[in-house]
Amino acid sequence: METEKLIVAIELGSSKISGVAGQILYDGTLKVMAYAFRPSSSCIRHGAVYNLDKTANAIAEVISRLDAMLSAKITKVYIGYNSKSLRSEINTVERSFTVETVINQEIIDSMFGECESKEHTGFQILMQESLEYVVDHKRGTETDPMGVACTSLSGNYLSILLKKQISDYMAQCFSMAGITILDGFVTPVVEADAILTEEEKHQGCAFVDYGADTTTVSVYKNGLLRYLRVIPLGSNLITRDLAAVLKIDEEQAEKLKCTYGLCTLIGGQDMEETVIAGGHNITLKEIGDIIEARNEEIVKNVAAVIKASGYYDLLYSGLIVTGGGSKLRQLDQVFYSVMPDLRSPRFVVEPSCGVIWNEPLWKKGDGSQVSLLSVMSKGTENCCEVPKMDEIEGVSTADFDKMEMNPLFNSYGESAQADRDREQLLRADTPESGKTVPSGNDGTEVKEPGGKKRKNYFKRIFDNILNTGEKFFDSDQDFKS
Repeated sequence: METEKLIVAIELGSSKISGVAGQILYDGTLKVMAYAFRPSSSCIRHGAVYNLDKTANAIAEVISRLDAMLSAKITKVYIGYNSKSLRSEINTVERSFTVETVINQEIIDSMFGECESKEHTGFQILMQESLEYVVDHKRGTETDPMGVACTSLSGNYLSILLKKQISDYMAQCFSMAGITILDGFVTPVVEADAILTEEEKHQGCAFVDYGADTTTVSVYKNGLLRYLRVIPLGSNLITRDLAAVLKIDEEQAEKLKCTYGLCTLIGGQDMEETVIAGGHNITLKEIGDIIEARNEEIVKNVAAVIKASGYYDLLYSGLIVTGGGSKLRQLDQVFYSVMPDLRSPRFVVEPSCGVIWNEPLWKKGDGSQVSLLSVMSKGTENCCEVPKMDEIEGVSTADFDKMEMNPLFNSYGESAQADRDREQLLRADTPESGKTVPSGNDGTEVKEPGGKKRKNYFKRIFDNILNTGEKFFDSDQDFKS
């Protein structure tokens, strides 16, 4: 049994609620030790919870399955979230000084705080990040104006917004399932952190997560996130189209989609070849035409979002595509035909940090779980409790055989605990993540002092909902189906 800093991540997706448990090794590699999921189409639509009881039951079942695989009790989790209402907004805060003033931390923090306090009717801020500053109305910009003398300063900030009701429901569901949320992350942002290279972010790229019910487009330029929108269209629409037109059930339609994809774009393919589904003979041309029509609509919407960002002509690294829909055969041809001015897409099926698969049921090479792994990679705190002695005494011999103990010594005969301590220090001081310091009593974190700041508000939002919100559930109710 491995219980030292087990990280557990949960994602509320439109097709399934999935959970992963594992460890983050000293080199950043993700070691997956348990994985479980539960279909969510009956309780989550377009990333938004609409049936709280069913969602809470599904979360509880996923956690219960992970508990059984780990022989440990999960009490806390990290979560990732995406929804059709998720969007970015740029805000500007200005300061004027009567005399030339040297910019200090107090000025930077006050401008960041002013942007943070701005009202967004019906929405709340999940994340806020500083972009650039304009000094004395000059044409050039600064990312960190600390120490600059000026008479005026203008700061641009990007805020990620979500409808308030969505986060309220999400927090309530985890409470109903008896699980504490350690922190939450904007899924497209942590995916980009785990997948995109610094060069791609700097040169400019469009990061596309082609999901089941939604497709998220994030635009990066000069190393910063510039624009984010969620399109309420995904690969499930293709499955439903196939089922409706061909008069077959959705399970058969999903198999046809995954097997044949955009087969009409494959050179030398016999389009009159037939397959049998639902007792019907169906030609490859019929399958390909249905998939192509809906897929083209989705890709054209992606192109429209990229153009709306204003960066379409500046994305020198082109497209990077992930998500379950990215596995559609010949999808690269469609992206190129719709957006010929952009470099051909790079497809990603797992984070760049690497993954060790200790979980045999995990579907390797499935881009639909990149987001879940990306959330796991952000975890820093242990999520599991070690079983008490009276619980261990009740464990059968067969269960003990499945358990693994942490070694006392490494291969060189040195203390294994010293190795683990070094791993923790390395992870806490990785150059990519940057050191963080507490920003106050709200549980959020910000980058170390300076003009470049990013703040995550998930933890504060969840705590406020649970501490001041209405009690929506009976604590004695059994939510496990």
